[in-house]
Amino acid sequence: MKTLTNKKKWVKTFQFFAAYLVAAWTFLQFVDWALNRYNISPYWVDLLLWIFIGIIPSLLIYLFHQERINKLILKKREKIIFPLNILLIMVITYFGFGNSDLGATTKSIEYTTEAGEKRSALITKEEFRKGFYVFPFKPKKVDSSKQWLQFGINRLLVEDLRQNKNLSPELANLTSTPEKVREARIFYDYYVDGEFEILDSTYIATTFIRESKTARISKQQTFKGADVLDIIDDITVFITDNFTSKELNTPQYLDLDVKEFASSSLKAIEYLIRYDYTNAVKEDETFALGYLLNGKHNLTFNVSKYEERQLADKAYQYRSRLPLQKRGEALILKNLAYDEFDNAEQLVKLQLEVDPSDDTYNKILYNIYGRTKNLSAYTQHAYDAWANKKNQPNAYIVLEAGLIREDYDYLLQQIDLATLTQPNDEYIFHLKLRPFLHKRDLKEAQKIHDKFKLLHPDFDNLTKVYDTAIAYLKNNKSTVEKLKRFEGLYRSNNTEQTYTYWLENNTLLQYVSNQIIHAYLLAGNNKIVSGTPIRGRTWLKEFVDDDNGEFYMEKQYQYTGRDDTGISISWKIDSTILKAERYLGSKQYDSAKIAYEKAIVANPEHYFLKDALAHINYLLNTDTETLQSQLNAVTGKYGPRRFFIEDGRLFY
Repeated sequence: MKTLTNKKKWVKTFQFFAAYLVAAWTFLQFVDWALNRYNISPYWVDLLLWIFIGIIPSLLIYLFHQERINKLILKKREKIIFPLNILLIMVITYFGFGNSDLGATTKSIEYTTEAGEKRSALITKEEFRKGFYVFPFKPKKVDSSKQWLQFGINRLLVEDLRQNKNLSPELANLTSTPEKVREARIFYDYYVDGEFEILDSTYIATTFIRESKTARISKQQTFKGADVLDIIDDITVFITDNFTSKELNTPQYLDLDVKEFASSSLKAIEYLIRYDYTNAVKEDETFALGYLLNGKHNLTFNVSKYEERQLADKAYQYRSRLPLQKRGEALILKNLAYDEFDNAEQLVKLQLEVDPSDDTYNKILYNIYGRTKNLSAYTQHAYDAWANKKNQPNAYIVLEAGLIREDYDYLLQQIDLATLTQPNDEYIFHLKLRPFLHKRDLKEAQKIHDKFKLLHPDFDNLTKVYDTAIAYLKNNKSTVEKLKRFEGLYRSNNTEQTYTYWLENNTLLQYVSNQIIHAYLLAGNNKIVSGTPIRGRTWLKEFVDDDNGEFYMEKQYQYTGRDDTGISISWKIDSTILKAERYLGSKQYDSAKIAYEKAIVANPEHYFLKDALAHINYLLNTDTETLQSQLNAVTGKYGPRRFFIEDGRLFY
């Protein structure tokens, strides 16, 4: 009789439990709709799901003994289980959702127009934007003259999609499916790629939205037309419709056509895609995006201060052709080109309110902090960016920030957490190499390094800098005294790029002008190394010393792929050189002559100082009319090169 009663109780219990599951699922569906309808955080659905699942043990006990429990008669084990169950739910949800934004998915930002009007706009918070990679479109049958579209379509698509602040697309130029899956699955659920061909002057492009873990096609659509730029606009609509809500109160954004924000000249765009910005703006003199990208490139690599300002002025002049956010970028570029760093910093911080993880704006802010060696702000911004959004750019910058702080355990912990989500990944684990090396744990570093080399022998050109470092550190200790020899300011032999080295605690840091800070590792008495092989770039720097044992020059070996090595030279710049150059720049030739003579004595190996002194002597011994005549004689175009005079100086 007791067995029969228990059986009935179990049947009744499971009937109630089934009703509970149906009711909970229905409620979650309603909540999901309501959150989407009223732009509230979708994390509530996950939070409620964990709560509904978490109370199941207590619920089953209650349903089976509900007659007794309803009379408030509880056994000792139930007095323990019920509170413990609630406590466990609270702990799990705290750690799972403690840092999640459970408020609105949108926020209002205030801004001032160029006319001085104060306005506000409703935008989607970054963590609620749909992120995905956009990979190249594979050519099915295309002649060589249109081959550039393979990497052109996805690049223009990303520029177009970034106008919509409900989306967070990222550009990547990987072409094989395994590489795409490896790159995309870590941070995103989907990625976009495609294929195209040209038949009888008709462009045919098929776009695929794929699941990032399997590459399975989720949705696809084929577009045809005589104008590939119009097709790209149509693809943008297709992708946007698949990744954004159809609710009427979803924030809407201005969507300029490619021809509007880029150029209607396909040839100009081809030059842009090929990174030939000079010819791009020759084809279309109002090509604001061409001026902007060229200006950013010149600024990043310090090609020429004069040219930086010219390009920044042009980008600003034609900024009305750019999307709203890019217009802000043009203004920031202008401030940077004219060394208005405080204004640039304020403008960047305003833009980061809209796009906290935008790679361009973050790099500018890191550049500004790097100039002043504001390591506290630099590293904190990197940590905050990583906490806010876990993507590839933020991962690499927080790695560098952790090395700057010497926060090795934090970095190793973050890498372990990443590997938990990707247990079969063959790349992420290698990020532990640099923290272990800087931590002086050579045994673990060697294990990591050997495993990666075994799995990826094709990376040998990138990993060999760490072969050098590990071999040296096994028999030689890295000390403050050894690292201090590398301190100083160096300038490129080819451009105006400068490299500043200094010791922070026990770590040698390098700031590259208009770029970011890198941590370097001792790899020899006159060698240092840095870089991350899986990012596709490592460096070995070899310093040359004079008769007094002081470094005066560095040779940089940059490894970027299989047997691809770039070699460049930089010269140490001391106070005597800086003083001489200031006099020359201000045309104080008599003072400049004396200063250069002193600089040559202090730096006898610097050939360019002797050239500068010869130039000054010539200026002092030649009349103005003869000088002007000589300058006029060489002005003009020589193929793609142009020589011109401005402010009495010859420019190239």
